[in-house]
Amino acid sequence: MAAERGGPVVEMRAVNASDVSEFLRVSQSSGLFRGEELGAVAGMLEGHFAAGESSEQTILVYESGGVLRGVVCFTERPFADRVWELQMIAVDGAEQRRGIGARMLRAVEDWVRERGGRLLLIETSDQGSFERTRQFYRSHGYAEVARIPDYFADGDGKVSFVRRLS
Repeated sequence: MAAERGGPVVEMRAVNASDVSEFLRVSQSSGLFRGEELGAVAGMLEGHFAAGESSEQTILVYESGGVLRGVVCFTERPFADRVWELQMIAVDGAEQRRGIGARMLRAVEDWVRERGGRLLLIETSDQGSFERTRQFYRSHGYAEVARIPDYFADGDGKVSFVRRLS
């Protein structure tokens, strides 16, 4: 899978079991996950591999020079007409602000469009430390459509974004 608009081609491939430690390293170095949250990321991967071909999630990695630099997970939402959700996107902290995340996001949008998707949803934290993340989504055409206080934990609300793809 490749995306090339707005920069060099980003080659992404399906995650495999040998990627788990690097996937977790990228997730942690991205600054989006606390150490105790990495268990949930590991559990997501474990569930994905256990489900095999029947996994509802698409989990891809971006690798450059033999090093995993970015990861992404997304899924089609049940009970909704052609609605997909980006569940996770993370770029290695040392590689951020170089356009990798933007190119990965465009690759996901292209993937979803190719499968007839019409909306892509994204949810993130309302914490101040996630302002850069929320600005990233806004700058890529995502509209903030909802806020739910205390969603993730007391004092940590959810912000929802959406973009029409078709």
